[in-house]
Amino acid sequence: MILFVAFVGLLVAAIVNSDDPFHPQFHPGPATHWMNDPNGPMYYQGNYHLFFQYNPTGPNWGDMSWGHIISKDLAHWHHLPVALSPDMAYDKRGVFTGSTTILDDGTPVIVYTCVNSGQQQCVAYPANKSDPFLTNWTKPDYNPVIKDPPPGGVAGSFRDDTTAWKSGGSWKLVVGASINGHGAASLWDSKDFKTWTYVHPLYTTTQYGMWECPDFYPLHDSKNTYALKYSAGGRDWYTLGSYDESKQVLVPSGNATLFDYGHVYASKRFYDPVKKRQIFYGWVSEEDKGGSQRGWQGIQTLPRSLTLDSDLAIVLSTPVDELASLRKTGTSMKNVQLAAGQTMPLKGVSGLQLEIEANFTFDKAAASQRFGISVRMSLDGSMRTDILFVHQNMTGPMNNTDLPGDEYRQFPYKVGNTEEANIALCKETCDNETKCVAWTYVRKGDPVVPRCSLKNGIPHLNPNKFCVSGIKRTNMSETTFMVDRSKTGGDGNQGSVQAPLPMKSGEETVTIRAFVDHSIIESYAQGGRAVITSRVYPDASADGVALVNYGSQPINAASVQVWPMNNCWV
Repeated sequence: MILFVAFVGLLVAAIVNSDDPFHPQFHPGPATHWMNDPNGPMYYQGNYHLFFQYNPTGPNWGDMSWGHIISKDLAHWHHLPVALSPDMAYDKRGVFTGSTTILDDGTPVIVYTCVNSGQQQCVAYPANKSDPFLTNWTKPDYNPVIKDPPPGGVAGSFRDDTTAWKSGGSWKLVVGASINGHGAASLWDSKDFKTWTYVHPLYTTTQYGMWECPDFYPLHDSKNTYALKYSAGGRDWYTLGSYDESKQVLVPSGNATLFDYGHVYASKRFYDPVKKRQIFYGWVSEEDKGGSQRGWQGIQTLPRSLTLDSDLAIVLSTPVDELASLRKTGTSMKNVQLAAGQTMPLKGVSGLQLEIEANFTFDKAAASQRFGISVRMSLDGSMRTDILFVHQNMTGPMNNTDLPGDEYRQFPYKVGNTEEANIALCKETCDNETKCVAWTYVRKGDPVVPRCSLKNGIPHLNPNKFCVSGIKRTNMSETTFMVDRSKTGGDGNQGSVQAPLPMKSGEETVTIRAFVDHSIIESYAQGGRAVITSRVYPDASADGVALVNYGSQPINAASVQVWPMNNCWV
């Protein structure tokens, strides 16, 4: 078996190391065919395991199975044979997303969504739990263990099991659901991990009609804060709060927030008992037209450690430290001065596999600053992706996109009102409500009836013909993190993405960290306060790196480090 596994690993590594200019080389994922959601990550007998939704027969979605890779250090990976296949009557239409749980006796068990006529929940156990590779799994004859959705639920919208946990002497499990038309984290209870009873929603809101890939876990802070995560609307959201074990509900302490403002979905996390941390993976799908023709689609994010910043009440998401073992000899620079409007290519620095970290100083009193790094840059600068810190002192209305996340109330206008009257009413309403910090007037056409959105946060600058925004008081500032793909090149998505970037009092240094791996760019600001994952598909010759300053005053890059990165496949 060990020789066979080694042979499979070498064969797949050879495929991954092909000349495909778009296939990431140090991100975990299959060399060929289709991949989507991460499944069942865990640590077991010296190995980190990552499963994922996989089509072993082709580069498009179908024949959903569980692919399987392992690592000793979360940086170097081996491929293993497919772990679960749709080979039973109850899962012949797909082995969908799920999680792993370590039982009290140390046995790992997979809980997954088994699909035939509807969506049910099934389990699988290792054929030999002394095998550290866990290459063979068996499905007991009492499957499915959960046959019906919760009351008010829909059989075709009931999927994606979480890792189970113990509470009140029994196992608890959450499954994504639609209950009475609302997205919900449905809670289930079992004494023996065989017979499960529905309890009620652990948490639900009226936002979105179905929650996929829920997750629920502690962040190990002094206040015992929990995070409830769900995937909806093409994004991954989390809500922080406390876990009321007597009532078995999440008591939220804030609004839903995005883990990643870029192109990440269906994430899954696990608790690492070695370093006592929560580790996150997310699915990054393709954003160009050539995926199926290349013979593969989809990749996983780098493993990220999740921690709580209690001062800002946000989850910090940072690449695990072990990724430093993939670095080659790097380049370092200090005190690099950038003039206003300057683009400075870094001489001798290029590549399609890079880690970059740059520390800048900024002036809070400046009217506007916009600086950062350019990657995947062509020699003439015509192709590039900009990763930018944006700081603006705002004093009045501005054209803006009505981004979700900060609004606490919105209302429509009477048909026939003039636009001037609508804007004035929106502003006046905000001025009269203590909770309101900013307002956005959404014009007729998006949707048909215009509306006013009242916000408890400052909206993000991003021009949009349908929206006008304003802030309640003058001399307020906004800091955002941005990835600009307008000059990326290729046929992928060339839209820009912005994320709110909270800054703490007295901070005058900005840290931007980026991982460039062929067609994927993971960008982090201020130690993971803002994260944006992007797909780009420029010509392979666009491999340069530059420091950029689009502002009207000089900027100092206090330090810049760039490391070429090795492949992750052993």
